[in-house]
Amino acid sequence: MFSKSQVASVLLALFATASVNAHGAIVAAAGGNGVTGQAFGIVNSTPRDGTKRNPFQMDTSIIRDKEIASGDVQPCGRTLAGGVNDMAAQLATASSAGLPSVGYDGSVTMTVHQINGDGAGPYTCDVSADASGQKFVAMKVTTNVPGQNSRSKAKATDVSLVAQIPADMTCTGGPDGDACIVRCRNAAAAGPFGGCVAFMNAAPAGGNSTTTKPKRDVTIAEAEKALREDMERRSAKTEKKRYLRTRIAGAKAGYWI
Repeated sequence: MFSKSQVASVLLALFATASVNAHGAIVAAAGGNGVTGQAFGIVNSTPRDGTKRNPFQMDTSIIRDKEIASGDVQPCGRTLAGGVNDMAAQLATASSAGLPSVGYDGSVTMTVHQINGDGAGPYTCDVSADASGQKFVAMKVTTNVPGQNSRSKAKATDVSLVAQIPADMTCTGGPDGDACIVRCRNAAAAGPFGGCVAFMNAAPAGGNSTTTKPKRDVTIAEAEKALREDMERRSAKTEKKRYLRTRIAGAKAGYWI
């Protein structure tokens, strides 16, 4: 039989193995405005063609409710490479670089890099309208990462993740007062894994370059003036035609005489 200490050691080893063979990171977020962002804590130099803990998993966010509740981390969790994701600092950095916008239909489109098995779906997403992380509202996920119970055989692959901002929500956070934070994660036992992405409000349909003035009703006075001017133009054309016909008739009369 195994002693309690031996059992504990085995369980610890299994947990460590699970931690190594895990992770899915949000490496890109495509905005309706053409800007591409990424999750907090992502390190662009991290290679994406392997599955091991170091270096492939180092910038994946681990977002655990227990750690958030205890105050050990902020609502966007932590990474192995950078530690706690400082929401305010990373939002400021992302805003200065330019934020991707929510789509005109309220959708946010992200790319999850599934490193290995525990980075699989399904994922759940929620959003903090004021980007503070104090309150998150559930989002509808319309395109999910494949998987069952956060497990699949996929590895070192990119998968699309699309979620919907609530219809009545406006982003009000960040330095410009137009940002919100979308947080997505799976339910992996060694995680959950995922990330937080900052988005800005959707641009008005058709862009901001041209503003269409609203139409107004025409007054009676304006209508009468337009009618009078039109009648005057028609009258002038009629008189001109009559004058030309008279001259032509006179010319012909002189010729035959």
